[in-house]
Amino acid sequence: MVSFKTLSQGKINIGLFVPYKREDGLHEIHSVFVPISFGDPMEVQITPLPKDQKSSFQLVSENHLHGYRHTKFEEVSERGDFTKNILYKAFQKSVTHLQKPVSITIRLQKHLPPEGGIGGGSSNAGLFLKELFPWTDLPKEEEIPLAKSIGADVPFFLQSSACFVSGIGEVLEPISVAQGSGILAIPPFGLSTASMYAGLQKSLQKPYGSQVWKSLAEDLLRSLQVGDWAYLQNRLENEFEKIAFQTQPLLKELRLGFFESGAVYVSLSGSGSCYYGIYPSDRERDEALHIVSNRFPDMEFRTFSF
Repeated sequence: MVSFKTLSQGKINIGLFVPYKREDGLHEIHSVFVPISFGDPMEVQITPLPKDQKSSFQLVSENHLHGYRHTKFEEVSERGDFTKNILYKAFQKSVTHLQKPVSITIRLQKHLPPEGGIGGGSSNAGLFLKELFPWTDLPKEEEIPLAKSIGADVPFFLQSSACFVSGIGEVLEPISVAQGSGILAIPPFGLSTASMYAGLQKSLQKPYGSQVWKSLAEDLLRSLQVGDWAYLQNRLENEFEKIAFQTQPLLKELRLGFFESGAVYVSLSGSGSCYYGIYPSDRERDEALHIVSNRFPDMEFRTFSF
């Protein structure tokens, strides 16, 4: 038996631009994805089986989510309709490529919220595939297409660094991003990814593209490398924010609260609903945590680093 204990990391988006809608109904994106220290503790156990046995999969989970999200995860956990679980879907997609039958057990402590825009189940699936691929005969060049077939964000979680992301999330260019400290706000409501994309009303026509995002400009790369967040604030913006503010005005108030507590970069992550602020230091972040927690008592806050 081989066992891996690790953290299934969440991610934040530093900027998110959606240039157009593709003919297949999906959307092209340009964004910077950064893995963060907040995530789901996860253990993957893989045990070889005799050749005459079938591969098996088991999930053992602890649900640490709150509110409606607790129920949402229960519905697809081993206590609900397990066939809808993204980890099970990843196993089903991979099982025909296994070189020998195996028994797989995943122990998961669920903290990453669904409908949060910070990776959630995609992180779990990506980490699982990363551990499983060495047991398969899948060529290296087919790993990302398989991951993409499970979810648009899953390919990123096969990586180990921040990336400039394009395509629908599968075109990945590793980049260097300065270390940072932040606070993540997890609102008691979610934002549907489908409705957020629909709200953008992007046409099928390919535009000439934003000069900021056509390729990640040299000044932006340099600012990411040194952590010049104030410079990046009005240059790498999340296009979903305008819709999120209309749908949930509390997020606009949260944005102001982060800035007033000393954040130097504030943004929605993905299509939401999680919102975050980056601070100049761990000390200033920890002081700000008390401020925003008191101002928004119904909001869940988590500190993170990257």
